[in-house]
Amino acid sequence: MRRAIVSGRDLDAERLERFLPANYSVVGQVPPAGLIEGFVAFLIEGWDEGGWTLDGYVLPRLQSGLIFGKEIK
Repeated sequence: MRRAIVSGRDLDAERLERFLPANYSVVGQVPPAGLIEGFVAFLIEGWDEGGWTLDGYVLPRLQSGLIFGKEIK
C-alpha cells in the first residue's frame, strides 16, 4: 500500500476523488500543518497497478489540477 499527503487551495474530497484512478482513494482530511491559508490537506492511499502508479500517474495528474502531494512511508 502506498500513501501520500496531498493539498490544494479550497480542496474537497469530492474534487480530489475525480483526479484519482480506481486503485487509489481518499482516506480523509488531515490537519493542515504548515500550509498556506486556504489550503486543505488529505491522505490518499492505494496500490500501484498496471500504469496507474503513485509516482508515474497519480501525483502528476493531481499536479495538473494544482493539487500537490508527497508520498509518506
